[in-house]
This record gives sequence, C-alpha cells and structure tokens, in this order.
Amino acid sequence: MKVLVTGGGSDIGFAIARRRLALGDDVFVTASSAESLERTLARYRAEGLDAKGLVLDLAAPTGAEAGLAKVLDSGLQALVLNAWTRRPPRHRFHELPQEALDADVAANLMGNLWLVRRVLPSMVAARWGRIVLVSSVSTVNGTGRYGAYILCKSALEGLMRNLAVDYGEFNVLANTVRLGIFKTERTKKYWSRARYVERMGGVIPQGALGEPGHVGEVLDPLLSPHQYINGAALDVTGGLPMFRLEGVLRP
Repeated sequence: MKVLVTGGGSDIGFAIARRRLALGDDVFVTASSAESLERTLARYRAEGLDAKGLVLDLAAPTGAEAGLAKVLDSGLQALVLNAWTRRPPRHRFHELPQEALDADVAANLMGNLWLVRRVLPSMVAARWGRIVLVSSVSTVNGTGRYGAYILCKSALEGLMRNLAVDYGEFNVLANTVRLGIFKTERTKKYWSRARYVERMGGVIPQGALGEPGHVGEVLDPLLSPHQYINGAALDVTGGLPMFRLEGVLRP
C-alpha cells in the first residue's frame, strides 16, 4: 500500500510511518520545508527505515502541487492527516489576536482541506482509498486556551463524517483517531515534571500517559483493505475523558 503521512517528523507521525513501513507499505512523509524534511528523513535513515519525502507547508500548500502530483501518479491509496502547525495556546478565545486565529485556520484547517481535495479524485478513480484524521479528545471534552485548535480539529472531524457518506460507495473510507495525553516532544514541558505524570496517571483510567508507539497499530484496521469501518471516531486515550475519581481526590 502507498501511504502519505503528513507531519512525518513529529513523534506521532514517525510512529505511524514506522508501523506502516514495518508492514511493507510504501510510505511518503511530509515536512514544512526542505530543511525540516532532510532532518525528518535522517531520523528514518538512522533506524534503517526507507521513507520517501515531500515538502508540504500547510500554510502555503500550493507550493507542493508538483510533488504531490507525482505521489498521486504513483497510486496513493491512503492519507493520514497528522501534520499541525505549532501555535502556543496562550489565550482565551476572545483574547486571541485575529491575525493569529486567521493564520491557524488558514494552515490547519484550509491547508488540510486543500490536501484532501487534491487526493480524493485519484482515490475515486481507483475506487479505493483510506483517509484517517489524527485528532484529539479535546474535541469532546474541551481544553483550556485551545480554542483555535479545537475549532479546526472539530471541523475536520465533521468533514471525515461527510466524506464517509459521500465517498463510501467508491470504497474510499474516512475515519478519525482521537488521541489523549501522549508523551511527545511537544508535550515534554508537561510530562517531564514528575508531579504532572503522577497526577495525570492517577486520573487516566489506564493509569499512564500514552506513548507514540501506541498509535501506530491503531491505524491497522482503518487502513486495511478488508474492513467495514467508515465515519468512525476511535478514542486512543487510556480511557479519557472518563476519569478515576481517586485520582481527582488524591491530595
């Protein structure tokens, strides 16, 4: 299978791509610039993994037209929407500068919409395709000062359900994977503190934060040629947003 994983340099993207490569898939990963793509591919090479690369900046996706066309011509069968620009969640929604909100929506919502619209025609023509959105449990339970993030993720989740309806007859299936609290480089400022890990581990029903490696296998049935899952949202959260009361009451 030929799979495109956006944001292949992130810990989650790397875990997904590594799993697909282990299963023998032909994997393309994206990064926002030529420099970041080289760093990303170097990470794969360091582990003996043969991933291919594509420069795709969600803030200016049209610059990837030529490269994406080559990937599509090769017979792309699966798209994993994992890439997300870094936006510090420092504001309540009404305090978020308009230009920052516009930039978030332009890159993280409209950039992903551009990509999906480019990929769908070839999947419809082949009557075979899989699209998976990597989302967040925050779309269900909310997270403080993450208004723009949740806005864009929620919109894309809604789109996945619409794609499931409109394209299911072409064997193009669209699903969402909602992640909980994972130990990644982006969240290191939190989980590097022992107290945070202890408190969150006490609340999460499974008793621990997620590891990127947990995500790779989750996509196996969603990308399988033999499946009947379409328009679903699968929570990979250790049980969140449910919580253990003893963890909340712990002094």
